[in-house]
Amino acid sequence: MESLTMHTEVAPRVPWLRYTWRLITYRPWLFVANLLAWGAFHGIPVLTGLAVREIFDALEGASRWGWSPWAFVVALFVAEMSRLGAFRLGFGIFIDQWYILESLVRRNVMDHLINAAGARLLPDSSGAAVTTLRDDIHDVGDWVEGLTDLGGLVVFVSASLAVMFSINWLITVVILLPVLGSAVLGITMAQRIRKYRRANRAATSRVTGFIGEVFGAAQAVKVACAEENTIGYFRKLNDTRRKAAVQDTLASELFNSATHLLIELSITVVLLLGAQSMRAGDFSVGDFSLFVSYIWPLGFYMRYVGNIMARQKRVSVSFDRLTKLMVDAPENQLVAHEPVYLKEPLPTLPQLRRVPADRLQSLAVLGLTYVHPSTGRGIHEIDLSLERGELVVVTGRIGAGKTTLLRTLLGLVPAQEGIILWNGKPIGDPATWFRPPRAAYTPQVPRLFSETLRENVLAGLPEIDGKLELALDRAVMDYDLHELDRGLDTQVGPRGVKLSGGQMQRTAAARMFVREPELYVFDDLSSALDVETEAKLWQRIDRLAGATCLVVSHRRSVLRRADRIIVLKDGRVAARGRLSELLHTSAEMQALWHGQDEGDGHVSDVALSDTAPVARTA
Repeated sequence: MESLTMHTEVAPRVPWLRYTWRLITYRPWLFVANLLAWGAFHGIPVLTGLAVREIFDALEGASRWGWSPWAFVVALFVAEMSRLGAFRLGFGIFIDQWYILESLVRRNVMDHLINAAGARLLPDSSGAAVTTLRDDIHDVGDWVEGLTDLGGLVVFVSASLAVMFSINWLITVVILLPVLGSAVLGITMAQRIRKYRRANRAATSRVTGFIGEVFGAAQAVKVACAEENTIGYFRKLNDTRRKAAVQDTLASELFNSATHLLIELSITVVLLLGAQSMRAGDFSVGDFSLFVSYIWPLGFYMRYVGNIMARQKRVSVSFDRLTKLMVDAPENQLVAHEPVYLKEPLPTLPQLRRVPADRLQSLAVLGLTYVHPSTGRGIHEIDLSLERGELVVVTGRIGAGKTTLLRTLLGLVPAQEGIILWNGKPIGDPATWFRPPRAAYTPQVPRLFSETLRENVLAGLPEIDGKLELALDRAVMDYDLHELDRGLDTQVGPRGVKLSGGQMQRTAAARMFVREPELYVFDDLSSALDVETEAKLWQRIDRLAGATCLVVSHRRSVLRRADRIIVLKDGRVAARGRLSELLHTSAEMQALWHGQDEGDGHVSDVALSDTAPVARTA
């Protein structure tokens, strides 16, 4: 993780204008409907102002239409009711647009992190990623919402200014001055607002990420008696966040307050000039009422211009942070036009269908290399091969590169060199190839979700004709089901905390078995199992016709079953062959075998001299 871009680096600037265009053209009819609805909502006050003027002029007997005041009162009522209807319509459309666009951006980010080629490691902690997916995407929705209001603002401002210019151009020019002031102020403060927003979001991400890390390492904190230090560091992070949040909020509020002050001063001048014009007879009571009815909306909308400018700076930061989260994403991936399912029925998951090319006959790895950029450790020029039905075990000391080998083979980290051949044909992207029904993987520490045992095993697959029960039997979970409160419907808790370590490993194994892959990849599957349960597990795996297994293990029972063993040392292949051969020819294998009583943490299940291989069912 340390090799990734740190949060102190500045993310490349992204084309926010193009991203905005891509968002509003995702559902263009929705955006246009929003513009029309809010254009009507913000534009109707032009008509109400004219109605107010005519009411007062009619009371003086100077109505331009010759109507009675009550006729204009009715017209005013109709206009206000129409405005209320436009608000209700616009609000419904706006909610749809907001959630659709936020869902689209979240969908694209998650799609890239999960499905894109190669490894997709987070540039910061998972908690920081959650902050970005929540707050920064909220800013994206807020920005597009502001643009739809901006359309109505333009309608009102242009129409009201046209009316006001026709009445008194001098007073109207005074009203325009705050627009220029807001623009100049926005340009002046833009970089500062952007800087403070970026610092605030980064500080918030560090706090959120630390909380997630503490929850995941609560036991380690207790064992180390580090509660006070942990809380102290948390206070330090929160203090940094508090200062950043104050600076961010203060910059935005100062900008808004300054814009508000400019508008209040202009309103005062307008009232003074209007009073003087009325004395001179150039300004009627109706004209004065019209200007007063327009002053507050104009003031609000002029402040809103400043708010839109501040939003633009914030969304630019948010686009930067989201782009940074999507490491190596193609251009426009963040705003790609993909389906979202908010009202439509969810699509059915595709069934795991095998094609002839999926059937594994042989797997070959040539020159596979991956070195961690920060540590210089990894694997170098690894060659290995499997034939259908074989059990190949990778073993070695701690830090020899066993897990790195599996992760590189599966595309979970990007191979820097090497070729992977499936039935003699090169694999372009291991990350998308080594998936069910071709392959399934169980890591050393399985990841379970806070759902039922059934849902953790199926993980979205339909439950078909006893297939689930068969997978649980193969994983030696049949006895455990009777001990669990609700059997398959037992909630396993966050990360499976309600299960023992062995139950977690076997649940993950059942998740593999239910998919019936061509290749099983296990990373120390039986490390948390007792000898008896481990023996049952491998006996049941042996009974799987044609099961091909690539396993990382140091357990003697597994090494004895292996058709071939690959011994790693310092990221390179130190030896390969059957156990009986390696115990005579490989010093590294001899050291691993004779030092296993200490490394296993329990008494060996076989005598040191017993190296006879265990027969596997063909």
